[in-house]
Amino acid sequence: MTNFDFKEWADLYQADPEAFDARREAVLQNFVDNANPESRHSLEQTLFRIKMIRQRSKSPLQSAIESSKLMWESFGKLREEVQHLEAQLDPQPLPSNGLRLIDTRKEPVEPNESVQAEPRGIQSGKAQVYDFRASNKRAH
Repeated sequence: MTNFDFKEWADLYQADPEAFDARREAVLQNFVDNANPESRHSLEQTLFRIKMIRQRSKSPLQSAIESSKLMWESFGKLREEVQHLEAQLDPQPLPSNGLRLIDTRKEPVEPNESVQAEPRGIQSGKAQVYDFRASNKRAH
């Protein structure tokens, strides 16, 4: 369904709520049926959970609230996965006031030595990362 016309759906709900539900079910099922095979099972489970929420709920508002909780639960799981992937990319987090300096010069530099910019045209070697802490003072 590429063109969603809210007014058309709202008018259908006002005129015939049962036809609205049937059309909604058909659109959702079509979406699941056309999903890639890797996602289909998960979508079917989610659709089933939403149907059960709608059946158990005493009002449309309660159904919306419970469905919203389901959405936020899913969002939380996604956020955890993203954090896990980020941790794999950068396993050593910087201190809260840390900064990394990257020196691309060919010759190695001691971590406490100042790093000065090279003139343009000089080819750099492999980048090196130095941890840098501005100070050990604590703010009062």
